[in-house]
Amino acid sequence: MNRKCVYLTEGECEEKLIKALKENPALILPGKVKRFNVIQSELKTSNLVTFSPGSMVILVFDTDVDYTEHLKKNIELLKKRCAGVKVVTLAQVLNFEDEIKRCTDVNRAQELTRSQSLRDFKSAVNKMKDSEFRNALERHKLDVSKLWTKEPPKGFDFIEQGAETIRNK
Repeated sequence: MNRKCVYLTEGECEEKLIKALKENPALILPGKVKRFNVIQSELKTSNLVTFSPGSMVILVFDTDVDYTEHLKKNIELLKKRCAGVKVVTLAQVLNFEDEIKRCTDVNRAQELTRSQSLRDFKSAVNKMKDSEFRNALERHKLDVSKLWTKEPPKGFDFIEQGAETIRNK
């Protein structure tokens, strides 16, 4: 079944990563990317009308903060109020930088952009074009099969990593 996908990303860096992975050749399913932090905020009923029946909503978020109430409510709301919508979770264990280290050959995420600090790294990533970020990832031996595969911390045991669902085969 060919589902319409909507990615809800925690922040700018996650948004950049999803967009870079959709560059040709696409490593993940195509879809819209919207920034919405499902850990810090609850979806409003007005947000739900954008998800058509049969679509897939992919939630991308960090697990470095052990607060999951909004996430639980958001998943519940999507499943309850959106007919036929499949909810997929991509938990970054513990955060974006850790996922970058896990799926490339860098020891520190900053090496990807030759940044001095974490703040500079995030700024550099966000300034890159999607294709530039994809090239940087590939230069550092991107292995998409390692992304979003680590088991999340105990507080997130109610979710399942859904990376296999969105990867292009």
